[in-house]
This record gives sequence, C-alpha cells and structure tokens, in this order.
Amino acid sequence: MVEEKYTCPKCGSQDSIWRGYRYNESGKKRLRKCKSCGAKFTIDDGFLRRRFQKEHIVEAVSLYQSGLSLSKVKDHMWQHHGVKVSRWMILLWCRDYSKKIDKFTQTLQPEIKGNVHADEVIVKTKGKKNWYWGAKDRKTKFKIAGKLTKRRTLSGAKHVFDRIRNGCKGLPPKIITDKLGHYRRAYNIFFYRLRGKCKLVHGVPIACKKYGLEHNNNCAERDNERIKQRYKITRGFKNSESAEDFLRLLDNCYNFVNPHMSLGGKTPAEEAGINLDLERNKLMSLIKLFHYSLYGEFFSENFERINCIDGRGAFKSL
Repeated sequence: MVEEKYTCPKCGSQDSIWRGYRYNESGKKRLRKCKSCGAKFTIDDGFLRRRFQKEHIVEAVSLYQSGLSLSKVKDHMWQHHGVKVSRWMILLWCRDYSKKIDKFTQTLQPEIKGNVHADEVIVKTKGKKNWYWGAKDRKTKFKIAGKLTKRRTLSGAKHVFDRIRNGCKGLPPKIITDKLGHYRRAYNIFFYRLRGKCKLVHGVPIACKKYGLEHNNNCAERDNERIKQRYKITRGFKNSESAEDFLRLLDNCYNFVNPHMSLGGKTPAEEAGINLDLERNKLMSLIKLFHYSLYGEFFSENFERINCIDGRGAFKSL
C-alpha cells in the first residue's frame, strides 16, 4: 500500500496529518495539518469551495445531461430539495465538470474488441452548422472519439483516426465509414502501414440492405440519433465551446455512467476493460477520481484503487 501524500498549498511539503474538520453550509470537510509550516488545508475532492452540497450539484448535472432543460432542472431542485439555484449556475456546473471528467477519461485506453464505425453529425451554434465527429466500437459500444469542428474538414477525421490508433488498446479489424473523402485521407495518414491488420471499409451508404452490402454503418447512425434526441431539447447552442463541453459530458456519461441494455447492464467502459470500480453514484465518483488523480499517488498503472479516502471514507484502499 502506498502512503497518502498530500501537498501543502502553502509550503509544498508532503508531510501532513489529518486534524479536525471545517464546517460550512454544504457540510463538513476533513482538514489536514502540515507538519512543516503548521498550516491547515482541505483536500480538493472536486467540490471544494462550493456553496451547494455535492449531492445536489451532481444531481443537477445528471438531470441536465439526461434530457431535462435548465428550467426544469431548476424547478426540480426547488420542489424536491428546497434548493434555489439559477439556470446559469447549473450550466456552469455542467461545463466545469465536463472539462474535468473529459481530462481524466482521455488518459484511459479502452480495449477495442470489434469493428469501429465512424461518422459525423450536424450540431448548430447560433444557427450555423458545426460537425461533431465520432467513432464507436460495435462490440463494446464504447464511444472512442468526439470532436466538434466549425467546418467539415480533414482535421475532424484526423482526430478520430488518431484516437483510434494512439488512444486505444489494440486495433480494430475494420473501420467502417461513409463516402466522405476525409476518412480515406485520415486512414492513409495513420493506418497506411497497418492496412494489412486494419482495413478501411469506405463508402457504406445508409440504405445498405437495398444494395445487398455486407457491412452497414448503423452503429454510428444510432449514436448520432442519441445525440440528436438530446440536442433537440436545447434548440441549438450559443457558442461552439459550450456545445463541445455539453457533447463531451454526454459521451462520458454514456461511456462510464449509464448502463447499456445490450451489455447486460454493464457500462461500455466496463465492457472495454476500463474497471474503475465506481460507486453507485458513478458521476460523483468520476469527479472525485479526477481530483484524486491530480495527487499522483492514488492509482497504479492498471488504475487499481490504492488509497483514496475522503471525509466519509467513501473510497477505501484495496
């Protein structure tokens, strides 16, 4: 077992002990006392200096990504919890935690077990078209990549193929795409020397059965439909940054939080070999894991839990 090492924000020392609690409106936090300078500090579990309880924050973010509008989330929090929170604050929570969760999940490498399907879907910001590029493993249902671009250019396809090549374990037998030429160009950049192990099935139409084709791109089209169903409620975004934050949150919740029916109740991340041993509240666990991972002492190379203990002992060592 690795000893706990917390860095003192005042002097930078890692020699500290647990000492007392700090109380505020959102509850109590455990304090650590630095043996070098005597300063007391609180470990950031993802909810440091928040006026609202972490359970309320996570519930608001979860409701918004699940399909409720900001107004309905605001009304829900008031009726069920007596919490007064503005729509703007809920949106800030979603954008903030979306960036943090995505930064953590980008360091994880899913195992590819089947063919990978790539496609792009239109997302509007201020009435202008943007394209959200993505790729999905047909067998594990894991959403491998997601990139929002203002134009339908090669950069979006390159991001997808780069993620498949360098951000995953193993290679897919085949990569299936539609007739967009950027997919073939990106494939030649990243997979030209591996074309014997990973083939490109290019130019697959939606009406594949009509032409008697062996392959179809239904896996990617179904994922596009999932995005459209949730995106329709927002009626567009005000800027591309907000749109990308929301779409990344949607994808990460799909991969790590929401169980999949065809996988027997497991999440796509679990099926892809990423076992983070998340708690019942998976979204809160992801937020905590990001902040705990900043200390650099909480995970081994295979991401097994070593010693993550918050004030309530929610994360215990293996």
